[in-house]
Amino acid sequence: MAIAHVFYVTFTHLIYLIYFSHSSNLSLKKSFIHALTLNRIDKTNFCNNIKYMRNKAVKLLEDIEANKLPSLPHVLVKLLQACRDEEICFDSLSDIISQDASLTTKVIKAANSPVYGRARHLNSLKHTLMFLGFDTIKSIAITASIKQFFSEYSNEKTHFLKSFWHHSLTCATISRSLAELTSYPYPEEAYISGLLHDIGKLVIEPEMDEEYKSYKHGVYPADEVLKQEEDTVGISHPELAAIMLEKWNMPDVICDSVRYHHANTDDIQQAHQLAKIIHFSSLLTSDIQNNKQSVITDTGIRLFDLSESIIESIVSEANDEARSLAASMDIDIGAVDSETGQNKDELKQIQLAQEVRDTAIVQNSQNIINTDSSEIYKSIQQSISLLFGINNSLFLCIDENQQFLSIANKQYLTDTCLFEDLKIDINGNCAVSRCLNKKQIIDSFSAKQSGTLSILDEQIAHGLKTEGFICLPITDNNQMYGVILLGSSHKEALKLLNNISLLKLFSDNLSRKIQQHHNYVKNTSEAAEINSELFLERAKKIIHETNNPLSVIRNYLELLSKKLNEDKPAQSDINTIKQEIDRISNIIVRCKDAPDVHIAELAEVNINTIITELISIYKASLFATHSIEPTLKLDKKLNSVRLDKNSIKQIITNLLKNSVEAMQSGGEIKITTGKININGRNYIELKLEDNGPGIPKEVMNNLYNPVTTTKGQEHSGLGLSITKNLVDRTGGSISCKTNENGTAFSVQFPETK
Repeated sequence: MAIAHVFYVTFTHLIYLIYFSHSSNLSLKKSFIHALTLNRIDKTNFCNNIKYMRNKAVKLLEDIEANKLPSLPHVLVKLLQACRDEEICFDSLSDIISQDASLTTKVIKAANSPVYGRARHLNSLKHTLMFLGFDTIKSIAITASIKQFFSEYSNEKTHFLKSFWHHSLTCATISRSLAELTSYPYPEEAYISGLLHDIGKLVIEPEMDEEYKSYKHGVYPADEVLKQEEDTVGISHPELAAIMLEKWNMPDVICDSVRYHHANTDDIQQAHQLAKIIHFSSLLTSDIQNNKQSVITDTGIRLFDLSESIIESIVSEANDEARSLAASMDIDIGAVDSETGQNKDELKQIQLAQEVRDTAIVQNSQNIINTDSSEIYKSIQQSISLLFGINNSLFLCIDENQQFLSIANKQYLTDTCLFEDLKIDINGNCAVSRCLNKKQIIDSFSAKQSGTLSILDEQIAHGLKTEGFICLPITDNNQMYGVILLGSSHKEALKLLNNISLLKLFSDNLSRKIQQHHNYVKNTSEAAEINSELFLERAKKIIHETNNPLSVIRNYLELLSKKLNEDKPAQSDINTIKQEIDRISNIIVRCKDAPDVHIAELAEVNINTIITELISIYKASLFATHSIEPTLKLDKKLNSVRLDKNSIKQIITNLLKNSVEAMQSGGEIKITTGKININGRNYIELKLEDNGPGIPKEVMNNLYNPVTTTKGQEHSGLGLSITKNLVDRTGGSISCKTNENGTAFSVQFPETK
């Protein structure tokens, strides 16, 4: 028995020793070693200490969410300006966001939120931004700016953030340089790890005293800073940052590199290469006195066998890059406490206020929500996630008879069976029904305390996977549209209800937007019916006028084919022409039916192949007679997709003919294909650009109307209307940009198998 006890204690010591050899919590390490030396470790109390540390981290993350972490106003101004630029690309957005640890954190958190589909690990910040889409990135920028503008923000806070920004950016730049120099295969991982290595400080900073805030970022050695953090909040900033990144499904190597960046060099020597890179980068950006410069040289040799001159070169280049970026955003990183610097910072705060105002005006100038009805509720969930940090929300829409609420389509739902066939009587006694009838914000927690919480309410909370929920009525005048449920913990609900004016403002604005959306859908439906009748009337005339000459042409082709030998090259051209005539005949026959009646012949098609075939036909005919010079830039890596080949051919043909007919004196047509990700979904994009005179404004307003044409009486004006209908049937979208220098059509086809 005694032997067994000794073995158990020794084994337990070994497990704890392994754990704490990887821990960055110095005070717990010392306590453990002391207890181990005296051979009187209390296993229960010790495990409780570990649990306490983790719980403390979770509490901090609840109190100070990632979407509340501050950024320099200088960076936010730059980002808001970029978001208003219609020509902005993901590269430019990535360049701005990747300079700021707080914004990068917000992007990573959003990408790993369930309402965005939880992205698998994306190997670069640019890919993460593409996964989220432009609309989400703009929402993150606007939300972050508005929250910071209305928060308590002082010059002292700006000084702290400027120092933090400079330190983090320099560390990130050095990390990437070291990764490239030491052949680490993922330099972008090294950059992000270096950028976020001190993000825990932003979470801890509000809890700390003025002495802590006065420390220089990168103070060396860091023992005193880490001890003060552990004494005050129970956890150090490296450990807190690692737990935060783990929570957002970041790769283990990144989390560990952040966790151990203040570890001893002796301990880090056998660690993963990325951990060594971030450890050394953090050391290189530390505030090391001259009498301790040998620490850098010694560490560089021990970890990477780097000479002092190489190290100096890496640091010098990183500092130059940081200064250049700071200058581009008017960030004074020199004399932080100077009067000039303070004036600049105050002006930047004023500029941020102006940018917030201008951006709000731009957002409110959007007249009508024209989001497809299958996506609008998902976009509402995403807005709630960004604005309130709530990932478990639900939109319940009311039926036409204004009697029952049910789950709106196309939303993120938790893995539950409780919402299947959910139907709530609005005259019932549950919290959701009372919310809509009284047009008041109601929460399940208050209902439980007052004894009015129904079993249905409890089941809704279970389905949302939360303690309870807040109900927001979505009504406008006497019209009821539904209820939004915000699933939350009791603590989160109290924080939201303390700012109930914000909830009411959100509810009222959303009610107006939903009304606009309903009006849009109704008007679009009525316009479609009118256009359908016009379409059929004109189509019947065209069918009769075109069938006869097509039959004559095909008969002559048959005679011509018989006169030629079978091995003549022209036989191939004749067959191609006959196939196209047959396709035209099929299209004309289908025009007898309503435009939305269509039986798609789905098959695996390669859009590049279709484009190449059509260009080959038109080069010797349509392009030659109109002096058109085509240019192709096709992505050879495009996958085949399951679509209706004839529809795709018709779409491309109509767009080509539209461009050719607009350029009566000749011109150039550029056709581009590639992949694009829109709000987390993959599409194949086809772009067709010409250098014609552009489309008049009055035509652009009714571009896809069947009766709109600027090409004379010989043109039916049906081309773009048919094109729009065919694109819609594929589940894709089409857009057009035009000016006096030309017109560009962009078509996105869903990448489905």
